[in-house]
Amino acid sequence: MKCSHCDQSIAQDSRFCKYCGAKTLPAAPPSDAKPGPDVHGDPKHEKAVWQGRPAWRAFSGAWLLWLTFSVACLFVAYQYSGADSALVTVVWLFAGGAAAALLVREALVVYGLRYQLTTQRLFVHRGILTRVTDQLELLRIDDVRLRQGVVDRLVNTGHLDIFGTDETDDALTLTSIPTPADVAESLRLHVHAVRSKGALAVERI
Repeated sequence: MKCSHCDQSIAQDSRFCKYCGAKTLPAAPPSDAKPGPDVHGDPKHEKAVWQGRPAWRAFSGAWLLWLTFSVACLFVAYQYSGADSALVTVVWLFAGGAAAALLVREALVVYGLRYQLTTQRLFVHRGILTRVTDQLELLRIDDVRLRQGVVDRLVNTGHLDIFGTDETDDALTLTSIPTPADVAESLRLHVHAVRSKGALAVERI
């Protein structure tokens, strides 16, 4: 750029002219520059940020308990009844049935819940054959709480409790999601961005 006082060429980021010592003025933005779309305020430019489901690894604790209990029962059955006894067969059937029930239960949770975060709303989709979708405007979110048990901390999963002022869903929980701290931070940033637009949410009058 050029100094506005002596018209000499100087570096673009110079604060003072090296020829005359005058303070330089910041360069004006190009006249044809256009602001980007308002993804946090304009519904037409709403943009998806994150989506996910409950993580399979969040159920590692349940599988560990199943394995421990099954091994203990089989050990006792083999020790006191022998390998060919009816008790051993019953224990094997019980262990297999418990594993199948646990797998079905987890599949219903994983495939029955789906979460989606956009620049303006949070969606919670529930159901497999039929579906119910709850949506919460980010503007209405007041607080977010992260909960992690011992196993959750080991496998990096957890629950996000989201509290807001929505009349039908004043509290939502994102269950057993992966990397919950990253999701919570992303949610915080977009809530702040939406509120910085100066909009006002009125639930009741």
